[in-house]
This record gives sequence, structure tokens and C-alpha cells, in this order.
Amino acid sequence: SRNFSTEEVAQHKSENDCWIIVNGQVFDVTKFLAEHPGGKKILLKVAGTDASAQFAQFHKPEILTKYSPGLLIGKVEKGSAAPKAPATSSEV
Repeated sequence: SRNFSTEEVAQHKSENDCWIIVNGQVFDVTKFLAEHPGGKKILLKVAGTDASAQFAQFHKPEILTKYSPGLLIGKVEKGSAAPKAPATSSEV
């Protein structure tokens, strides 16, 4: 597992290159966009940011366990504060 700065994660916010942070872990969700039950727009809205609050609002913790093996690419470097994702009432 690799450590990423929040600045590095923030650069990955397009449909062809989409990363998010959840609970200090970095996930590459690019290939998951089409499969996301809430639709890809929700993930793209929080791309490159810390989506922990939105994730917790709509998901059980077991979801991370289920999908982490294919999506987890590393952790956020200690002391690196990630920009927060915009508040949303839609599912993440």
C-alpha cells in the first residue's frame, strides 16, 4: 500500500481517472463508476476529495470490506488534510 498526499489525490477527479478518500484510505473508483448503484455522477461529484462523511451517510462499513480488494490503492499521508467533498443529499 502506498501513501498519497491529498494534493495528489485531488488531481484524480475525472471520469477517466477518479480517486476518492474514505476514512484515510485512497480508492481508485474509475472502473467502478459504471457499477456504482447510485450512479457515476455521485462519485464524480466527490472525486479527488475526502468523501468519508458522504460515504458514512449512505453505506454500511462492510461495503468497504467488500470492495476494498479491487479499489483500495493506498492511504493518505499523515498530516495531509484532504479537501472535504461538497455536502450532498444524494447517495455516494
